[in-house]
Amino acid sequence: MLTSSMEQSLLAQLTQQGFHVKSFRQRQLGAHPVYEISLAGGQTVLMWLRPTSSSNSDWSQRPFESEIALLRWFSAHSAVPTPHLLHVLPSSAGIPRNAFVTQGMTGEPIKDLYPTLSSWAKEQLVRSYADFALKLFDIDIPQTIGPISVTSSSDELIVIPRIYSADHTHASEVFPTLQAYLDYLSTLKKRRAFTLDTGDENRFRAQASISQLTAHLRVHLAQLDERCVRRMVLAHDGLGDMNFMVDSSGNITGTLEWWMNSTLPAILAADYPPWLRYDGTNDPRFAAPRKLWLETPEESARLRRVYQGAVKSNNFYYTALMQGAQLRAAVGWVCDVEDDPCCARMKQWTLSTFGPPIRSPLNDSRCIIT
Repeated sequence: MLTSSMEQSLLAQLTQQGFHVKSFRQRQLGAHPVYEISLAGGQTVLMWLRPTSSSNSDWSQRPFESEIALLRWFSAHSAVPTPHLLHVLPSSAGIPRNAFVTQGMTGEPIKDLYPTLSSWAKEQLVRSYADFALKLFDIDIPQTIGPISVTSSSDELIVIPRIYSADHTHASEVFPTLQAYLDYLSTLKKRRAFTLDTGDENRFRAQASISQLTAHLRVHLAQLDERCVRRMVLAHDGLGDMNFMVDSSGNITGTLEWWMNSTLPAILAADYPPWLRYDGTNDPRFAAPRKLWLETPEESARLRRVYQGAVKSNNFYYTALMQGAQLRAAVGWVCDVEDDPCCARMKQWTLSTFGPPIRSPLNDSRCIIT
């Protein structure tokens, strides 16, 4: 919640910018606080707060700047359903958070509305997601991997290195190829496993499981359509968290949390709607104990077929969607942050999907970590 002093500072800044605030309330939209503000003229706006960090300012500032630039670019150049940016409130002594204001949005968060949708509305939601995905897929972007920013002079999209909350996870440069990106993700996974697992034996087994999965991926990459591996497209990294606003007819009215964005190879970016996924970390046989699904396995399978039909008009997207299923699921495991001691769930999925090890990249009993 906002503190009283922060409320006063934010409202004062909004008033100075011509927003005549009548009332406001907090809403549960995304990972960070959002306030719905009613204005004296009858309009509704949304104020989105983003964290700041005194110890690592780049970690909070760069994603904020990326999100602001991308929302502004979307409003000018694309029909992708995103919040329409009105004003930016950078952090200050009185406001220890970055914030920005957008027009209000219709609809409700998908996780709240989905259980009430009819079968027809669920199909319409799948088609609406297909329309969103294809619009995003067709945006012309630089052909490297990393988060997006926008040049102030020419309004041109650029790719910047990844930055995270911990210094050792930062990327020093953008990634030129999918293999380079996978190597980076594998290194992060091994560091995280080493930190979370206790005891040398558990750490050895986790490292071995990660190495085994990446060994399978190197072989698997050679079997994929090279065009789908090399072509980079714009992607939203947080759609798996259900960051959508939808209406009762099944139309997507907005996509949220654009601080989580990347340019990715088409083979990774083309994917089914997140609420219909039952593979990889979403497979009930291997999923984390707290995992929840919005839809049943049977209905999800039917609606995935609806989605295939909806995107088939774009042959490139359809090819990436169909060919990339195993790769996307594997990358989902490498990026997974759920509790998985020794990477045991990931190891079982790897065996189930790829079969016995092609070779032994790391011997559990002989692994030495210094």
